[in-house]
Amino acid sequence: MHRLAFALLSSIAFVTPAVPDGRDGQGRTVDLEAADCSRNHSIWTGYETAYAVRRMSVPAAGRLDVRPPSNGGARIERGGGREYSITACIAASGSTFAEAQQRADEVRFAVSGRRISADGPSSGNWNVQFVVQAPDNVDISVETSNGPIGIDGVSGRIDARAANGPIGIDDASGDITARAQNGPISVRGRRGRFDVETANGPISVELSGSRWDGRLDARAHNGPLSVRVPRGYQSGVEVSSSRHSPWNCRAGACRDRDIDDGARIVRLGTGQTTVTISTVNGPVTINESNW
Repeated sequence: MHRLAFALLSSIAFVTPAVPDGRDGQGRTVDLEAADCSRNHSIWTGYETAYAVRRMSVPAAGRLDVRPPSNGGARIERGGGREYSITACIAASGSTFAEAQQRADEVRFAVSGRRISADGPSSGNWNVQFVVQAPDNVDISVETSNGPIGIDGVSGRIDARAANGPIGIDDASGDITARAQNGPISVRGRRGRFDVETANGPISVELSGSRWDGRLDARAHNGPLSVRVPRGYQSGVEVSSSRHSPWNCRAGACRDRDIDDGARIVRLGTGQTTVTISTVNGPVTINESNW
């Protein structure tokens, strides 16, 4: 297996294969017109690369399980209507462009109940990036191996787990659980009930607005913390580490940093503590920002 380089680009032309009956083999409508793949770009050094796009809609009733194949990723975005609109952004390589395109054309949705994955050729290099456009009050479980997870602007219940890949949560709300093994987690927002934990990876938290509505608990093991808190923040924020962790804090509250039971603790903001961020073994960086 050749090494894969993955990047997000602003624009790229995609080749879309034809599907004779517009169905995925299980009665679900497949719509090939999807612009969501324009940010996905895969490269296998020394090989030609081709692309394909698949799309289907699934009723938003019950939990949706999103399982990209190994080396694939998933992005959950806010959509409209009462369905999950799922786009499969497919890339494949070959010694010639025709070979790469044939391999990409062979990739199909694999659906078992409400679990969405993909099947493809048994040989050669290919990957799938799922884009799920979801209505409000989603209920999604997403899991990747060697690939990223993005959660952007959605609300509801989400369980995200990544092995050897990053998780990014941006302006989402609801009940969100995120677990990363050997990968970073980033959180940007102002509301929700978040339970975030990473092993062997960093955590980055950027709080926005004037307060956190809900609860945010983020924990890193063997990874650094990066925290950005607005000036005049009206929710309590507690950041802690072991006493041996190096700190770089540019917030005024760091002058009153505590050491409790062998741990370094700084408390920022005002009011009830609704945000706790900690690391066992990692450096800590704290900055203030404007709203």
